[in-house]
Amino acid sequence: MLQRNAERVLKKHNIGRPEELMAAGMFFGATRLQLRSGDFTVSAVSHAIARSVPKHAHAHAFFSMLISGHYREWFAEGHWDARPLSMVLRPAQAEHHDEIGPDGAVFLCVDIAPSYWDALADSGERLQRRALEDRPMSLVALRLLKELCEKRAGWHGVAESLINELVAEYVAESHHVGRRSAPAWLERAIEMLHGAPAHQSLRAIAAELDLHPVHVSRAFKQHKGMSVSEYLRELRLQSAARGLLESHEPLAAIAQENGFSDQSHMTRELMRATNWSPAKLRCECGRLR
Repeated sequence: MLQRNAERVLKKHNIGRPEELMAAGMFFGATRLQLRSGDFTVSAVSHAIARSVPKHAHAHAFFSMLISGHYREWFAEGHWDARPLSMVLRPAQAEHHDEIGPDGAVFLCVDIAPSYWDALADSGERLQRRALEDRPMSLVALRLLKELCEKRAGWHGVAESLINELVAEYVAESHHVGRRSAPAWLERAIEMLHGAPAHQSLRAIAAELDLHPVHVSRAFKQHKGMSVSEYLRELRLQSAARGLLESHEPLAAIAQENGFSDQSHMTRELMRATNWSPAKLRCECGRLR
């Protein structure tokens, strides 16, 4: 029965034999750093120049976050254009191909063993392909990148904890997508927050929606799991980190553009959320490329 199921999966994805699947920790591009710990393999993978990556599939499900550069991923009948800090979860044996942008790209890839996902499935969680942008997951992934780069004492345990946190964020986001009871105005509120995180506030959003701030605050936390101010802080940090990774703007200018009082304020907040200083993050990602 298991053999027949495997053959059906391979046929579905136009893959002839199991050996044609890419094994854990194997990627197109150059693997700059890698750690293996229990059910997980974490890799920093770089492409120095623009290229078209041929159609392929991986044996295990894995998260992939674009750290710097740009790329387009083609899957099934659609495609997805990624910016730095964008993340995708690909199920095992899901066929896709990629186009790396003109300046190359660096990725953080987290390969997770089937036994881990099987245990998660036993608790009722379904594994689906999801592309995610501007989510707390990206800040967790940056902390994981820090552990990969430095491999300090105890890094195995820290890395495993961060990967579990990454999966928990994915599961929470999946629950939000499937929820039907959210108020009609919530999506509009989220669009406003994402449109201009540096200049938004709870009061301004409530006024735009013609709702009381307390009502907006209570409903937002119920359905998103965090307050409006916490959500805004995450968005501002992600926007600032993206600015560091895809531009050469001065740090002070990036801080001002993203609603921080000054460069020191941005540095403190980024260090608190990711363990990276802005200058160190920019330098390390440049080195990986």
